[in-house]
Amino acid sequence: MKPIIIAIVGPSGCGKTTMAEYIKEVFNIPTIVSFTTRPMRDGETQGREHQFVTDEQLPPQDEMLAYTKFGGYHYWAMHSQIPAKGICTYVIDEKGLLMLDEKFGDKYDLFPVLIQMDENQLQADASRTQRDKNRVVLSDEWYKLTITNDGTLDEFLQKVKLVIGNEINTNPLFHNFNIR
Repeated sequence: MKPIIIAIVGPSGCGKTTMAEYIKEVFNIPTIVSFTTRPMRDGETQGREHQFVTDEQLPPQDEMLAYTKFGGYHYWAMHSQIPAKGICTYVIDEKGLLMLDEKFGDKYDLFPVLIQMDENQLQADASRTQRDKNRVVLSDEWYKLTITNDGTLDEFLQKVKLVIGNEINTNPLFHNFNIR
């Protein structure tokens, strides 16, 4: 039984971290909090959005679960962060997802989820949305689920609860895991 990584992908400000935290709260599925060398933004908390570190703390590649360089900063996660329970969420960009699939698709079951949101509703500053124009675009076939964040926060969270809950209850991939 391979560990499952629910990989959450989408543009900056679409609700990826919010979704991961909500899944943790509702379904008791932990989140991998990636490391980054970028500075902490206003409103961010060490260990919530990321583990903020220096360039000198970049570990050897063979210890990394995923790695990407985005906006001039390093982002990565470690194999050691996969929980003993064997299932987790991970907020990742498309390049990181491709790397994860290529290098470790045989070690982990990936369950990629795309969050879509109208560009005018994104909760990101202009520099982040501009930076997103350089993102890799993956075809819809890459994703097991697509969730559109097109309403209020409560509507988005209810949609996440319904869609993820349905997968947990009906998808055989999740049946071997003790999910409440």
